[in-house]
Amino acid sequence: MESHLKRKIEEASDYCGVPSDFILFFIQEEWIRPTDFETPILDEEDVARVQLIWDLKQKFGVNDEGIPIILHLIDQLNLMHLELKKFRIH
Repeated sequence: MESHLKRKIEEASDYCGVPSDFILFFIQEEWIRPTDFETPILDEEDVARVQLIWDLKQKFGVNDEGIPIILHLIDQLNLMHLELKKFRIH
């Protein structure tokens, strides 16, 4: 998926096979934060997060209380990865 590609909830639902009502729930819970909440448009990072949350719930049985903890830890790891990249010698 190209980085400039943005999807409406219905398109994201079709693309990643997650029912749109679940995507709306993910947004309501603030697990996904689209840039425009009035007409939620999901970018590729949002869609990847939808897929991650769906997999955590469906494949691994993570409950709603565990999702924000896992997302926070993943976000922290991503930030650390970006910080470490600054120190790499090319």
